[in-house]
Amino acid sequence: MKKIITSLVILAAAVSLTACGGKEQSVTYTMESDLNGVIMTDTMVLDAKGDRVQQMTEIVELDMAEVDTTTQSLLVEQYDAIVETYNSVEGVECTSETGEGTYSITIVIDATGDAISELASLGLLQVEGGTDGISLEGTGEALTQSGYTLVEE
Repeated sequence: MKKIITSLVILAAAVSLTACGGKEQSVTYTMESDLNGVIMTDTMVLDAKGDRVQQMTEIVELDMAEVDTTTQSLLVEQYDAIVETYNSVEGVECTSETGEGTYSITIVIDATGDAISELASLGLLQVEGGTDGISLEGTGEALTQSGYTLVEE
């Protein structure tokens, strides 16, 4: 189960060597997968200034209608614990919502502070390179290699 949880928030990032200045932009990536009957839709929104990511927002939606209620309850319990862990990190806001056979998590991460390195140390975020500057381009490439699709706007 830990592998599933870790895969929910997989994010590989590269150190940004560019200056903080630049055009503000927002880029969205999405991925859908079937995890033993649980359909997961993961949407990652990267808000950046130039190539430097300022904020990451991840929305994970689980459709658990195809699994039994016992499994649903166990999943909700495990994901609720993950939400608590995210909320223990300064610079992170994590909320969850449970519906009939559904569960969603929204994670907002301030990428300008220490939240990235702390999430990486907790195993909740996978980072390539350093954690003191997240590259929009590098993160986009890593997400695409991990199965995410760029959402054209």
